[in-house]
Amino acid sequence: MSASTAIADRLAREVLRKLRLAVEADRKDDRDIICEEVFTDLTGGLDDFLKEQLEIPRDQNCRFYEILAPYFRKKWDAAEGLLYVSRKLLSQPYISPIYAMLLYQWLLANKDAGGAEQRQKHINLLTAGARQLFWSDVHSGLTNFQAMYVFIADEVALSSDRRQLDSLPMQSRAKLLAVTAAFVPYYNHSAALSQALASFPSVSHTAEDGGHVDWEGADFAILDICDTLRLMRAEPSLLKYLDALVGLRESPFLPRCKQLTRLRLQAELYALTQVGGPRYVPRSVNQAAFRVLDALFPMGKLSRRAVSLLFRLWLHPGEWPRAVWTAVKTAGQVCMAWLRLLSPKHWADRQRARRQRATSAARPTNGGAETELLLRKKR
Repeated sequence: MSASTAIADRLAREVLRKLRLAVEADRKDDRDIICEEVFTDLTGGLDDFLKEQLEIPRDQNCRFYEILAPYFRKKWDAAEGLLYVSRKLLSQPYISPIYAMLLYQWLLANKDAGGAEQRQKHINLLTAGARQLFWSDVHSGLTNFQAMYVFIADEVALSSDRRQLDSLPMQSRAKLLAVTAAFVPYYNHSAALSQALASFPSVSHTAEDGGHVDWEGADFAILDICDTLRLMRAEPSLLKYLDALVGLRESPFLPRCKQLTRLRLQAELYALTQVGGPRYVPRSVNQAAFRVLDALFPMGKLSRRAVSLLFRLWLHPGEWPRAVWTAVKTAGQVCMAWLRLLSPKHWADRQRARRQRATSAARPTNGGAETELLLRKKR
């Protein structure tokens, strides 16, 4: 047995031992304390000694659940034992995230894991726990559970091989795709977001039914992105999310989405440009939302800015100095653009460029010059 397997085996036995203690505890408070301790241990980072034993680079962030999830994927007996204990603790608030952290690879990579009759129930519990963990990352501005998200997205939800996704029950497939779509902008950069939107799977069809064609799931993904954007509150996470949404500008599938979907996205972004209630987002988020709107919906850019400025002046007198400065700056840019357009130098440059194009069109090409030279020699 290798050192990494031995360490994972000891950790798995300790987790099962603590969860069995929680099952045997008579008081609810004792069960809550034990489950909270297990959750804290699993989300803790590995120290340098363990990284050395497991041959993990010291500068790489790694958490205990990342070591145990592959272990439970290979050890069916241990995974089934954990599944049995988890069923007895479903009323505990921490058991769903623990269940997701430890069994996500086992349940998603093996179509027979947990039994065919209970598979939908297991996957639904997994997606519920994963959503809680991803939201904890969003609220804290961290990426502690990026390893779990990458596996769910790359190996199942967004994999080019759709067989693993299609083997899930329809309801579970929809929930898994909803979780994947909601956090694509948070865990990926803008280029990956455009690629994910282009190949996002169908929710209601499998490959055998002719589903999973390009841009078929784009509407579903964007609507989940809108729901997530509406619920986000942490400023760093919002800025990261909005920066990734700029990548939709490069996607040819956004214009193909339904008009209602594009209006919903535009409305959520416009809500983030507003000052004051009900969300009271900071100025940095206002500016980032304007950048995304200008990138995705360039038509009406000046009108949006003008309406936002008028409402800011009318409803928020405290914003008058900044709004007046923005208005003066914008008016100055517009005036300079018109002056450059109407200046004699501008028209002279245009006339010069037009004469150059006409001269280039009349001038013979190299091939024509060579042909004329040959004809002269023959004469």
